[in-house]
Amino acid sequence: MAVVVESRSRTSDWLRRYGVPELVGTGAAMLAAWAADGAGAPLVAVAYTAAVGENVGFYGTIVVREVAAHHRDASARGERYDGWHLWRTIRGLLLEFGPAELLDSLVLRPLAMGLGVRFLGRQVGVIAGKLAADVSFYLPVILTYELRRQAARRARP
Repeated sequence: MAVVVESRSRTSDWLRRYGVPELVGTGAAMLAAWAADGAGAPLVAVAYTAAVGENVGFYGTIVVREVAAHHRDASARGERYDGWHLWRTIRGLLLEFGPAELLDSLVLRPLAMGLGVRFLGRQVGVIAGKLAADVSFYLPVILTYELRRQAARRARP
C-alpha cells in the first residue's frame, strides 16, 4: 500500500512540475508550426520551428517558476535573491534538463515532429511527434529530478 501511495505522490509531483509547462510548450509548438507553415517553410523547417517554439514555451514557464520559488525561499531566509542564487537556479535546471535536452532538441524532437507531420499532417503530426519525443525526453529528466530530490533530502539537517 505504501508503494502505491508513494507512486501516486510522485506522479502528482511530476504532473505539478511538468504539466503546465507542457501545455504552454504544446501551444507554442502549434503556433510556431502554424507560422512556419503559413510562411511556406519546408517540412524540416516546420519541424524545427515547432521544436524551438515548444522549448521556448516549456522552458520559459519552468525558468519563471523556478526563479520565483527560489526568490521566495531566499526571502524566507532573509536573503536577497542575487546573482549567486540565480546561478544556483540555472545550475539546477541544467543538471535536470541538460543532457536529455541536447539529444531531444537537436535530433529526437525535430525527427519525431517531422515524421509526424509527414505521415499525419501538420496539426495532428506536431502533437503526435511531440508526444513520441516526450517519452524519450522524460525518462532521463525524471530520473535526474528524483536524484536531485533525494540529494536535497539527505542534505537537510
